[in-house]
Amino acid sequence: MLRAAAAEVAAKQATTRLADAAQSLSGLFAINKPPGISCAGLLDYFKRNVGRSHDAIPFAEHFEREHQLRQSGKKIFRRRYALALRVGHGGTLDVEAAGVMVVGINRGCKQLGAYLSGSKTYLANARLGASTDTQDAEGLVVGTGDAAAVTAEAVEAVLPQFTGRISQQPPMFSAVRVDGKRLYEYARGGEPAPVPVRPRAVDVHSLRMTYFSNPALGQRSGQQVALPPRVADYFAEGRYRWNPDAPEMRVGHTMAPYAHDPRLPALQLFVRSGGGVYVRTLIHDLGALMGCGATMVSLVRLAQGPFRVGRDTIDAEDLPYIDRIISAMRHADGVIQQGGVPPTQS
Repeated sequence: MLRAAAAEVAAKQATTRLADAAQSLSGLFAINKPPGISCAGLLDYFKRNVGRSHDAIPFAEHFEREHQLRQSGKKIFRRRYALALRVGHGGTLDVEAAGVMVVGINRGCKQLGAYLSGSKTYLANARLGASTDTQDAEGLVVGTGDAAAVTAEAVEAVLPQFTGRISQQPPMFSAVRVDGKRLYEYARGGEPAPVPVRPRAVDVHSLRMTYFSNPALGQRSGQQVALPPRVADYFAEGRYRWNPDAPEMRVGHTMAPYAHDPRLPALQLFVRSGGGVYVRTLIHDLGALMGCGATMVSLVRLAQGPFRVGRDTIDAEDLPYIDRIISAMRHADGVIQQGGVPPTQS
């Protein structure tokens, strides 16, 4: 009896020490966001598990729960947190996007504004010949076009029109707020936005096509940059797996099963931009200009400010461990100091 009581007291004391340590955290660090989970879902995992170390809920379990919540189509309500941590991030990545996500804890949140508007670098893969309502492979096909005659030279010729200061219409499936609601909430409910959403001026510093292929012409140019293994595996399995016996893609079909359709022309873009740029919209608009439609099928944020994916990031599975968070914050401080460049500059 006494041993059980002593063990309970010791456990409570250990929990209190961990809570105190977690609440004392303050600063910035960068995480390598995996595809398939929202930024809010990833921060939810952090806030619920930081300091729990080996007793934390496995990330794979949390990932699956988030997936089920999204599939239900219902609004996600998150429970209150035991720790009074202030946590935020420096710029949304779509659910299916991966890569660098800068996170601020407590006083570190005050520094996040610079990352929202600062430079970012992306690697995007796309398919020509179809456009979707979400402008990525998660959505439904709303238009198809004949891309059989599109050449690498033709794509290269229009890229300058999407470089520099350009006007971009925020997509309906986005986190932009209108009258207190996110645009994606109106879109999922089948409602139009209550007021017109105006185009925004954004900066695309550079736009380079690293790879192009069109099987109808037998043309292939450039060298395709390989996705990180975790990202490549995600987009090669499940609903993204290509089935050679799949019916011909039509309007109303989900694009995901056709993301790797070898009959569709493919291109890969290296994008360096300022804040507020929707890469999927850039690709959608490029496809519209080409007259055949285009859909982004994967996106990796390679860099945000001075932070580079892999070199400066930790993984989602590291989030429950305070020592790893502290190490990541110290590394982030070093990256910022060594870079000598404010995060709002390229």
